[in-house]
Amino acid sequence: MRSWWDHDGPFAIVLTGTGCRDLVLPVRLPQGPARTPVLEHYLADPGCWHKIDLVRHRDPGALGGWRYEARLMILGPGYTSQSTAARRAAAAGLSRRGGVDVNVSNLAVVSIPTTGVAADGLRATYVARSGPDADRLAAERLRQRRRNRALQRSRRAANPHQYQLSARQQQRADRRRAAGLPPVTVTTPTGPRIATAAGVPVQAYRRDQLSAGYRRLRAQTAADGAARTRAGRTRAQTVAATIVATHGADLVIEAADLRAWAARWGRGLHAFTPGMVVAALRHETSKIAALGGGAGLVRAGTRHTAWTQHCLCGTRTPKQLHHRRHHCTTCGLAGGRDLMAALVGAHTVLTEPSAPGSARIDWPAARTTLAVYGVDVINERLQGAVTESTGHHRPHQRTCVGARRPPRSPGHDGRGRRARRTTGTVPPTTPDETHTGTAPERRDAHPDCFNTNNGPRNRP
Repeated sequence: MRSWWDHDGPFAIVLTGTGCRDLVLPVRLPQGPARTPVLEHYLADPGCWHKIDLVRHRDPGALGGWRYEARLMILGPGYTSQSTAARRAAAAGLSRRGGVDVNVSNLAVVSIPTTGVAADGLRATYVARSGPDADRLAAERLRQRRRNRALQRSRRAANPHQYQLSARQQQRADRRRAAGLPPVTVTTPTGPRIATAAGVPVQAYRRDQLSAGYRRLRAQTAADGAARTRAGRTRAQTVAATIVATHGADLVIEAADLRAWAARWGRGLHAFTPGMVVAALRHETSKIAALGGGAGLVRAGTRHTAWTQHCLCGTRTPKQLHHRRHHCTTCGLAGGRDLMAALVGAHTVLTEPSAPGSARIDWPAARTTLAVYGVDVINERLQGAVTESTGHHRPHQRTCVGARRPPRSPGHDGRGRRARRTTGTVPPTTPDETHTGTAPERRDAHPDCFNTNNGPRNRP
């Protein structure tokens, strides 16, 4: 009977120091014609220095709850497919300059040609969540809440002496004591955790007894969170590639700290993940900038620019945060606030690209753009971007505490229509207290909060 010790295949990993014999682990290479160029890139040159990194991923379906794999790395550039190289080369040839306005729930990009005037010179892209995306996210949040409650019940049932009785359970015990009845053993106390006067738990969470079902459900939650993060990163890469193919790699974005938005709009950030989109956009533009196709994604300070507070004609039109429409009484421009801000940002210049504070708006060039395209054409292009990207959205309605939600209209199934995300001819974008993962340990305030941002970060 053959075993790993007897493997003599073409590619294997030899682990020495495991006993009297070396342990030989066979390596299964990816199959299929599409994977052949990848294998040739990494294995064709025998003189290239290789490094093998053994990693593990949490997989509840695997034996032991972990899936192990070996990653082969080379001392050189990563693999880039022919289609990606051709797309980046075409984007490097675009002579365009655009502005990017990023928000909690959407991203707007508007670009203009740097030389000459074309029929489709003014291009606009508006990326936002559609109706099905919102429904899918609501289902995921409901499932996560149910899992958190199940985890909390399991922990309380396994450690009943670390929790107090709730007010209702205590009243029941007092009534039985007053009536002379024997006390009832509470298997799952629902009160607060027993803690000191300073609020510190008497027993640390990592010392609790955990059932096998708790560990399986916790592992499944972590695996689903990691898969959701990888899916969001893939979607961000697709959106970034579409934007760069349409507007080029010479883009200007406001220098805003997205982490500061989490305190107020945490749920919105989790739904749209603008940080992933901006990171993917920065990566894609840097690759094209290396080919000589623009300056990449440049950050501009907001103190001297204030894109959302100005019109293309130079008139200052103050708007509060809840004002989502732009209307200028001087020139007549009217449209979405975000797209209009991106159009103003396309005319931002920096005397020092590495210094966001040196950003200024080139108002003569902005007025020239307004005169060349006209108010009607600009309004039509910007409105077309919003119409084709947003589709049908259910309006957000504020309800009082205890009030019922208004009934849906007859025939409404709760689903929205998915529309194209770009205009023009571009195709649509399609605490763990005992955590021992490959990423550095993160200690959260509550043991049932999971860090799911441990996906692969290296991209070609």
